[in-house]
Amino acid sequence: MNLNINEPAAWSEAIFGNCALGDKRLTRRLIKISNQLLNCQDISLAQSCEGEGAQIEGSYRFIRNERFTADQIASGGYDVTGFLAQTVPLLLAIEDSTSLSYTHSVSEELGLTSNNKSAKKRGYIVHTTMLMDAEKEKTLGIIAQERWCRPVESFGKRNTRTKTAYEEKESYKWEKNSQELERRLGGKLADTITICDREADIYEYIQYKVMNEHRFVVRASHDRKLKDATEELFEHVGNEKNLGVYTIEIAQKAQRKKRVAELEVKAKEVTLKPPKRRADAPTKLQEITLNVVIVKEKEPCTGQVLEWILLTTEPIASFDEVRKIIRYYELRWRIEDFHKAWKSGSGVEKLRMQYACNLEKMIVILSFLAIRLLQLKEYFEPEQIMLDENDVCISCEELLTEVEWKVLWKTVEKNKKLPLIPPDAAWAYQAIARLGGWSNSKQTGKASWATIWNGWSRLQERVEGFFLAQDIGVIKM
Repeated sequence: MNLNINEPAAWSEAIFGNCALGDKRLTRRLIKISNQLLNCQDISLAQSCEGEGAQIEGSYRFIRNERFTADQIASGGYDVTGFLAQTVPLLLAIEDSTSLSYTHSVSEELGLTSNNKSAKKRGYIVHTTMLMDAEKEKTLGIIAQERWCRPVESFGKRNTRTKTAYEEKESYKWEKNSQELERRLGGKLADTITICDREADIYEYIQYKVMNEHRFVVRASHDRKLKDATEELFEHVGNEKNLGVYTIEIAQKAQRKKRVAELEVKAKEVTLKPPKRRADAPTKLQEITLNVVIVKEKEPCTGQVLEWILLTTEPIASFDEVRKIIRYYELRWRIEDFHKAWKSGSGVEKLRMQYACNLEKMIVILSFLAIRLLQLKEYFEPEQIMLDENDVCISCEELLTEVEWKVLWKTVEKNKKLPLIPPDAAWAYQAIARLGGWSNSKQTGKASWATIWNGWSRLQERVEGFFLAQDIGVIKM
């Protein structure tokens, strides 16, 4: 299956074409709505119809239809991700949570998203598992997602958590998504590494992953007790000899200056002692043996010391093996990009549906559209457009049609003549970024997903204008 990242209609057909909504006409309407929204950025469903009354009515009739649910739309998209995953040698299942908040009338049907019981904003807590190709470092899609409303009556009951069974807590979301991941991937789960931040450092969850032979990298939050050691986890592994040193470039951000950090790497196998739980707790805790990796800045020049402590099932016999583990965790940031694309790119928090069930359908549709924003950025990523053998860049015609690159040239290069030979893809990347407002002010050579999306949208508008002018005879090929 080819997702055709740069062709909205083909992409929509690939993602939503097999959604089982009980009627093929509904599936066709879903594909059409997706295509409408892909051709614009951060606009309402009505605006995406460009003033066509019948299209507006058909789109909203689809969203209001009670014959299918948001989960049915989501399931079809997850199936596509699962299918794409079958041919990928190594997968990363990156998990994280976010909240979606709303203030209009539908908020009365939703739940708390903050610690303020009186807050006007209410909405959903959403926990997403996103699959990536570990070797190519490209996003495949969403494979599991749970959405729920936190009850207002739960406010102020944090102190009762010790009396609540693990299976009834919100933190059980990590295990629930792992169960869904196993159900959808089957035997391919053996080639999948789950990547989680510190929130997932829950003993019950780690035990579940180890006992079921799931592969994972989880950033440690708790300094746990160890079997056969007087020190606790962080000190014990921190006393190990360095496996090696490597450097990374830390980009400028807000008050943080750009700098190069030198990082030391240590690793060791340990056996964790289980923490104390209630005697009648359903999940019985056992000792867990796993590997631990510590990455720490060697000689920090600022007060912010870069340090990660990672719990993992991956081998740590060599520096190269440990460096791979660290790189997998570094890619966890892609799900943060997904959240930004969902909220800022597709405008999920600007939805104004009257009922929660309709709102949730649009939330699901826009989640897949946000994934496409990430895929589009990765499609033009500088690392992806270089030939491996001799570091020569591919032609821009590998990414753009003849009309697209020529319109892009005349837009960005102004009065320069069209070249006889198509420019390379590196030029196309920078030209699209410039069209989106990029100036390389941080000197990284890379544009954000939002900038690439802006540039791509503007290019498509110009290409559409070219074809319209051609249709009415203003210009000729």
